Amino acid sequence: MSFADGSQVRLADVSEATIGTIPATPAFQIMRYRTASVRLSKQVDISDEVRADRNVPGITDVGRNVSGSIETRFSYGTYDRWLERVLCSEFTGGVLKNGVTHKAGTLEMTYEQGATDSYVRYRGCRWNTLDLNLRSRQPVQATWGIMGIGSPTPTTAIITGATYAAATTTEDFNAGLNVANLSIQSAAMVSSPKVQALSLRINNNIYQVDVVGQYDAYGHGLGRFEVTGNMTVLFEDLSAYTAILNHEDVTIGFDMVDPAGNKYAFAIPKVKFNDGGPAAPGNGQPVVLEVPFQAFFDPTSAASMSITKTDG
Repeated sequence: MSFADGSQVRLADVSEATIGTIPATPAFQIMRYRTASVRLSKQVDISDEVRADRNVPGITDVGRNVSGSIETRFSYGTYDRWLERVLCSEFTGGVLKNGVTHKAGTLEMTYEQGATDSYVRYRGCRWNTLDLNLRSRQPVQATWGIMGIGSPTPTTAIITGATYAAATTTEDFNAGLNVANLSIQSAAMVSSPKVQALSLRINNNIYQVDVVGQYDAYGHGLGRFEVTGNMTVLFEDLSAYTAILNHEDVTIGFDMVDPAGNKYAFAIPKVKFNDGGPAAPGNGQPVVLEVPFQAFFDPTSAASMSITKTDG
């Protein structure tokens, strides 16, 4: 008997014109990924009625939802559709800013099992969060948080008329060679501090809406768009520490450029450093500042963050 091998699981994605409805003849895009934990979760009600024999009277299946995450490396052109979903907007003239447009897609997992494969699909999937991690001498890694409406009955066949575009082949970004023009500026900073690590979290704070008489989620609402993160910076002068103490407005920007010249420019125009200060780590270690930060609305760009893409 053939069992499913984790190294052969195919992940495919297609956008939904009507949220919660899988397209009739979907044009799937095969996605690059490291791990995927998206799955259907059951909610059950365990009866608390009293029985003289002390047994549990029954367990009722009361609802379902879809949730989980997808871990990927980050490469040019591979996740543009996912970036649009997590920023609730679209690239316009190569620029993507956070917005208020509801976007969703269908995910399909194909499990190779020999002569007959298994297909599990998740509809109405929202991209709730994105965690982007840049660390010296390591690849840029991304974790995408997913919330979905439901999962149709698993099958052993593709959807009639479905097509599958091959995965992209652009090279992974790495924080050592592909991150450039890292700029952290405020009134107190004479120069940008040297960064050992930078983590960035985008959170849509999506919430599930349930209604009586419906087994799956009725839908999802968009919460407040928040961009937070943390930086580990070398303590070279008092600039960054002064920006923390003075609660200054800070601008953060950086580029990711692959060997072919393809580029993403990330811009977070208004940030506050929420905490941080130098410590004494002991022998054999540089003094660093761990600086948590949060973005807020910039009226000039009419957004909290933007991503500009340029083909090489």
